[in-house]
Amino acid sequence: MRRLLLTALAALWGLCCLAGEPFPRHQVSIGWGDMLFETMAFHESPSHGYAPELLPADFITSERHKMGYTGHLFASYLYRLNKVVSLGGQLDFEGIFWTEANYDRYHNQQGEATRCRNYNLSMLPTARFTFLDKEWVRLHAGVGTGLLLAFDNAGVLEAAPVLDLNLISVEVGKGQWTGTMGFGLMAALANANKVYMLGSRLVSVSLNYHW
Repeated sequence: MRRLLLTALAALWGLCCLAGEPFPRHQVSIGWGDMLFETMAFHESPSHGYAPELLPADFITSERHKMGYTGHLFASYLYRLNKVVSLGGQLDFEGIFWTEANYDRYHNQQGEATRCRNYNLSMLPTARFTFLDKEWVRLHAGVGTGLLLAFDNAGVLEAAPVLDLNLISVEVGKGQWTGTMGFGLMAALANANKVYMLGSRLVSVSLNYHW
């Protein structure tokens, strides 16, 4: 009987504490960010504008065209420890696609064209710091660092450290649903010759749910 009474009191105390929470503890978000770096690094080849008679007979060049980009698609979870600090994790995914083919000096295609599909998946533990918390508007910044997996449809798989720096985010809304616009950058590189992202996801938007 005593044990049952203690259990009931503990449950009641927990409910009272939950009802008295000064702010929602949990947040899940889904969002999209730009791929400025990727669109600059991976773009269509320039037009074939040079004189064929000046090139050797066995001249071959590889060109890419029909580019496609997904943008950064991301999802995150945060647990708010107090009014300032939140901890959680984030998954970020992007795809870059193009068609690649070889051409001779007269710009005639040689052989079959290849459709290339490249993907980056980032897994990042994150920390967020809220420095303004009003009824309708919140301002916060944060940082995340983890692992990027780069893979493609040719079977290549590579890993590199990745950094996500959120310089400032503006969150607007009241209640369980809010929207956020963030400004920052993502960077991932294995070495000076293998740069996967550098100044990517400069701007992002997300839809958030709190409880």
